[in-house]
Formats: sequence, C-alpha cells, structure tokens
Amino acid sequence: MSQYVIFGGAGVVGQFMARLLESEGYSVTVADQVAPSYKVDHVICDVRYLDHALTEKIKVASGVVFALPESAAAASLVTYAPLLTSVDLVVNTCSVQVPFHQIAADCLPSVSVVGVNPMFSPKLACHGRPVVVCEQVQSQAGAMMSALLARQGMHVSQMNPSIHDNNMALCQALPHAAILSFLTALVSEDCDIKVIYQIAPPPMKTLLSLAARILANEPETYWDIQACNQVAGQQREKLMASLSVLNAQVDTNDYLAFASQLADSKQYLKDILPQSEKDAECIFQTLMTLNTGGKDEHSC
Repeated sequence: MSQYVIFGGAGVVGQFMARLLESEGYSVTVADQVAPSYKVDHVICDVRYLDHALTEKIKVASGVVFALPESAAAASLVTYAPLLTSVDLVVNTCSVQVPFHQIAADCLPSVSVVGVNPMFSPKLACHGRPVVVCEQVQSQAGAMMSALLARQGMHVSQMNPSIHDNNMALCQALPHAAILSFLTALVSEDCDIKVIYQIAPPPMKTLLSLAARILANEPETYWDIQACNQVAGQQREKLMASLSVLNAQVDTNDYLAFASQLADSKQYLKDILPQSEKDAECIFQTLMTLNTGGKDEHSC
C-alpha cells in the first residue's frame, strides 16, 4: 500500500486530501501542530522545522502533500526538500501556484510536482464540483492525480501554474476584493444590520451571504489569495478604476456612456449570459424561498 504524508493534515484542506487518498486505498500520515479530529496516523510537529518522527515517515512515503497556506508551504518545502528526492510525487494545495512550483523546480528538479486547487470549500461534498490540477509539464503523476479526482466525481481542469494564477486573479482575487470592499463600506455605515437584512432585495442578500461565507473561514485564506498572487494587484486596480468610471459617469450625468458600457458588457458575456441568468434566478429563488418559510414568491 502506498504511503502519503500530509503536511497540514489537521486542517480543512488537509482532511479533504486525506479522505480522497484513503478512499483510493492509500495509507495516510498527517503532520500538523495539533492532533487531527479524525482517526488517522499522525505526527504532531511544526512542519516548518525538521522533526525526527516526521522524517522517518517521509523516508517510506511515496508522496507528500502540502496542504498549507502559501508561506508555510514554501518554508516547509525548503526544509524537507533534501528528504523529498526519494518520493514519487509532491502535491500542493496552494491558492497561488507559481511560488511553490518555482521553489520545487530549484529544490526537486527530478520529482513530479502537482498542484491541486479545489474551487469550492473542502467542507462541502466534492461530487460535481470543479478542481484545478497544475503542472509545469504534464506528467504521469499529474494524470494519476487528475484521474483520482475525476473518480471522486469532480470536474478537473488542467493548466500550468502561470495560467492558473492569472485565472485565479479573475476567479478569486477579483470577486473576493469586490466582496471585501462591499463589506468594508457596509460596516462603515454603522447601520441597523437587522433592519437592512429584513428589507434587503435578492442582490443585497446574495452579497451578504457571500460576505458571511468569507467571515466563516480563516482570514489567512483570503489574505493569501490577495497577497501571494502577483497578478491580484492588477485586478484590484481595475476594480478601483471601474468605480471611478462609474462615479465620473454619474457626476457628469453621462447616461449614454453608462448604457454603452453595459451594452459592451452584454456583448462580452453573450456566450454565458443565458446560463448566468438562470443561475441568478435560481439563487434569488432559493433566497426568497428560505425567507418565506418555503413558500414560492408567486404563491403569496
């Protein structure tokens, strides 16, 4: 039976990877600063520093998974790199892939390195959800990991680390920045949030739900998405610039420019607009149903 060691295996992402590997018949050892909440072989240590017990586990492992925040993943990779030359596969679950792959290319040039980024909260069931697999060059190890994820019902997309990080700046950094900005503006108003929630139309309820989702998770996750992705700053700049454009249009009463911009956006989104409209309808209907005790809004 192949053995995997999971750095950060007591965390949410580490547990997710442990479940996947165990379901495929692999033996798993977890290394973390706290004991895992599930039954699994484990070593309690700080993986940024050499630990004798963890070293012995790595010596007999076929693969190591770095289920850690970006900075901790980089630090522990450098620390344990001399021991990882004997493994077949190194996996990382970083939200930003380029830095890890750059370090691995220097430290472990002969070892297959694969990034796995689940595009959903690992607390949720994974069936039918998207996941990204990252490699500098496609390999057997990457194909194996992609097949494993697909067998668990996930929709796998493959891309190199640079393309991944560019896409994540759009798919994660940009929307998160918009939600965080909305949250900051809302809190600064010091309004009666219970009243606001009670009268909020579906778009506001949706934004409040997204803000709540961020607040329910660790801040480090969202910090890494903004701070570690070299492309994220460009998206924040564009977001700020777009608000400046909107302000200028309103200040100058330039409705024609406003309408023209929306028309251009509609043209750009034409291939996904029908499905996105259905998605919005589904989200709004779900919110309405929850707030009316299960009654459809048209039954009132």
